This record gives sequence, C-alpha cells and structure tokens, in this order.
Amino acid sequence: MNIQGDKINLRIAELKDTEAIFEWENDVSHWFVSDTIAPYTFEEIQYFLVNTNDIFNSGQTRLIIENSDNVAVGCVDLFDFNPKNKRLGLGILIDENHRGMGYGKEAIKLSSDFAFVSLDVQTIYAEVPESNKGSQRIFMSCGFQLSGVKKDWLWDGESFQNQLFYQKLRG
Repeated sequence: MNIQGDKINLRIAELKDTEAIFEWENDVSHWFVSDTIAPYTFEEIQYFLVNTNDIFNSGQTRLIIENSDNVAVGCVDLFDFNPKNKRLGLGILIDENHRGMGYGKEAIKLSSDFAFVSLDVQTIYAEVPESNKGSQRIFMSCGFQLSGVKKDWLWDGESFQNQLFYQKLRG
C-alpha cells in the first residue's frame, strides 16, 4: 500500500524502518500516551513488522509517513480495527524534528480517507490527553469531533489527566 499526498507518502512499515520505530517506541516521553511501561527490543519490533503488521489478521497496522525527500518523519497507527462494528482507532506520531510542517494533518486526512474507503469503517476514533492542545487542534481541523471525556484516565507520574475521545464519522 502506498498513499501519495501533496507533502507526504504513507506506506506500510517495513524492516528498513526498524531503527526509526525503535527510537520512537523507546522514547519515554511517548509512553504517557501509548501505555508502554518497558522498552521494546529491536527484535520485538522486527517481529511485529514481519508477523503482525497486517490490519486484517491482527487488527492493527503501522504506516510510515515519508516526506518528499523519502525521509521517515513519523507514523500513523491504525488499531482496534473492528470490521463487524465498522470502527477503527487512529494514532499519530510526528518526529519532534519534523513537527509544524503540516505532515501530521495530511497524514490524518490520508489515513482517514483510506480507512473509510478501503476498510469500510463508519467511525474513526482518536484519544488525546487533555494537556495536548496541538493534537486536539489537528484532529479537530481534520473533521474529528470531541465526543467524550475519560476522567482521570492517564497517570503522568505526578497526577491523573483526562483523556479526550474524538470521533470522525464517514460523511
């Protein structure tokens, strides 16, 4: 799968992406939103890419976001795929060196269009910590609407934070 946009290309993560994914997954600043509590090994990431990165078999897939220079600038996770109820979760990570360039917004739009058309989902959801104003803005600018709040849902090491639940319905 290859989805070409104006600024980016989305493609299925491959073994060549192991190092970038290893760095992103093991950056403890990302663990707050990912529920990760221990680092991943290089081998675990390779195993995922080879054996479980298929949305139809495992219910999840990781897409790499490449800029026009073919540099991996982030990733989109499509997860919790439920074909019976036609819904899917979407998470996004843009490498801190590539934020503010419009890659995230375009990646959300392209992956949402893909999910609605190719995966035939009715609902895409995203969960965002209440403190992450940037993610709130980007999801709302891509047509997601706030539909709920999970009170005291995330522990940041010092206090609980609310998690906001956004949805985009096929229009």
